[in-house]
Amino acid sequence: MQLSTTNWLHRLGYRSLDLLFPPSCLSCEAEIDQTSLDDTLCSDCRDELLASPGPVCQRCGARVPEVSGAALTCPRCEADKVHFDATLSLGPYDGLLRDLILRMKNDRSEQVGRMFARLILEKRGDDLQQMSIDCVVPIPMAPWRRLVRGTNPPEVIGRQIAAKMGRSHFPHLLRCRRNSLPQHGLSRPGRFRNVRGQLHVARGYSLESPHILLVDDVLTTGATCSEAARILKKQGASRVTVLVVGRTSDA
Repeated sequence: MQLSTTNWLHRLGYRSLDLLFPPSCLSCEAEIDQTSLDDTLCSDCRDELLASPGPVCQRCGARVPEVSGAALTCPRCEADKVHFDATLSLGPYDGLLRDLILRMKNDRSEQVGRMFARLILEKRGDDLQQMSIDCVVPIPMAPWRRLVRGTNPPEVIGRQIAAKMGRSHFPHLLRCRRNSLPQHGLSRPGRFRNVRGQLHVARGYSLESPHILLVDDVLTTGATCSEAARILKKQGASRVTVLVVGRTSDA
């Protein structure tokens, strides 16, 4: 009885705080309807993030012209060899989505990361279930960057998605072998050269033909995810699907 009374008082306290300080949208700061199941975004911002981007390349997730009755593959994927097999994203890396991704990275906000995981599951959950994913692996962060930021957004997102899907989450399966140069500012060929040999599978992990969901925050050229997929397949993975929050137009 004492415990039930305490819990009831806690709930009453939280509801009182919501009445005094109604939750506001993380993006536009509009007051959120208290009947909403989402306490992070207003309905307008939420609808914008869940909107369909139109046809995209099945391999890398880049936007492509709509072609009726044909498998959608962009010219770069037809010409280049990337080692991952498919890409899913929440949406294009622009506007509202870009602002929230930068907030997640710059403010070290796990709250935004968890919000992205919920939105991804709402928008792409059926696709993920149909893919028969075996486990979830985040792209690792360079040691110096992890020391500065304290949190790795792909790990936060991957943990939430794995838990909801009932899959194993292996945040330490992939490791950075060295501190490479930042990818920002490098040319497309430069990005692929920069990540070559940067990643490795940590000791103690056995990959016997699993389908791996590889999680990152943003996909630009796909160099980092391609290198990760190459290493994972070399160690025994049969298929690697990339899941990102934002997909840039610079493919």
